[in-house]
Formats: sequence, C-alpha cells, structure tokens
Amino acid sequence: MTGDDSVAARFAAVRARSGLSKKAFAESLGIHPVVSGDIELGKREPSREVLVRLANVYGVDITWLLTGSAALGFNPVSGDESSDVVEIEFVRQEAAAGRGAEIDEYADRARIPVLRSFVAPRRPERVRAVEVRGDSMIGIGLDDRDIVFFSPDEKSGDGVHVISIGSQLLVKRLHFDPIARAVEVISENPQYAPRRVEEADLDQFRVEGRVIGWMHRHRA
Repeated sequence: MTGDDSVAARFAAVRARSGLSKKAFAESLGIHPVVSGDIELGKREPSREVLVRLANVYGVDITWLLTGSAALGFNPVSGDESSDVVEIEFVRQEAAAGRGAEIDEYADRARIPVLRSFVAPRRPERVRAVEVRGDSMIGIGLDDRDIVFFSPDEKSGDGVHVISIGSQLLVKRLHFDPIARAVEVISENPQYAPRRVEEADLDQFRVEGRVIGWMHRHRA
C-alpha cells in the first residue's frame, strides 16, 4: 500500500511520525498492538475512542484521517519546548489498586506521548507513569488497566499517591497523622478496608509520588 490513500495508510503515517514502536504507539492509544496492527492493515476501522485519542494526544485532524481531504494537524513528539505533545516515561510495572503488586526494579521503560497541558506546570521529565491493576480506586474513576501519571517530586500531604509498602506497589489515598506518626492507607471502594501503617512499620512504607492524573485504556 503506498501513499496516504486510505484510513489505514494515514493511521500508519501518524504512527510513523510519532517515532514510537508499534507496541508503544498502541499503548498510547489504549488499545492492543494487534488492534492497532489491524487498523494499519485496513482490517478494521479505528473506534471513536481511538479517534478521540489521536486528536487529543497527537493533534491529528480527524477529517484528514477519515477522508484525506484536510491538512494533517500533527505535532511531532520532541523535546521542543514549543511542542504541544511531550513524552512521559512509562515504567512497565503494575501498581495495584487492590492487594498490591511486587516491585520490579528492572522493569522495562517506554515513552508515552501526552499533551503538555496534561502534566503542566510540571516538567515532562519529572513525571512518571505506571499501569494500575485492580478495582480498589474505582470510586474516583480509576479503573483496572488505566495508566496513572505521578510526580516523584511531590510526596507530602494527604491525597492519592503511588506508594510502596515492603515489596508491594500500590495506588491509594493517604491520610497522614503526624501526631501519632502514622499513615492511613485508604481505598476508594467499600470492599477494601483502610489500612493503618504505624510508626514501627514506616520503614517499610514509601511514597513514590503524588498522582496527578490518569488515562483510561480503551476496552475492546
């Protein structure tokens, strides 16, 4: 297939201009790489959710993508301060919104493109992302397999944080009790009881960073 003469070819052109691998590009759209590959091959049309993500993350002109009749409004992912799209380091490590996931210090890294305004006023290189597994935070709209963005520079104060307790990585709401030197670890799901980390166990407790937002994965 040559030229931008089909939705499939134009979709492939956006992926190529992103500079990402096929797998990383699919993850940035919240879809399985097989689904992304099928779109590139013309075996299926991009869903409405994918079209919205292409417009929001990559600045794609959807009319152009679907018809080829408009200019491509695409901002390449780069370190250019004027670019509307920036890259965030995605640690291929699951953070459990439930019982906890084992920390893998050798976890692979990838890059996820997002709008600069999504992480502002923080610098993109000071933001990290992990995938959430579990349902303990559904009360705030954080669902299984969503991608959570957090700031490692912000570790104090009550709020939703990525934390580690022992060898477990979790996403939880925290309430600090400075008088008792304790931290209450709270789920946003009534099925999960709060957990209180007392002073004696605080050496096993670490705040990795404050959650600043999340991105829903497309459910096929």
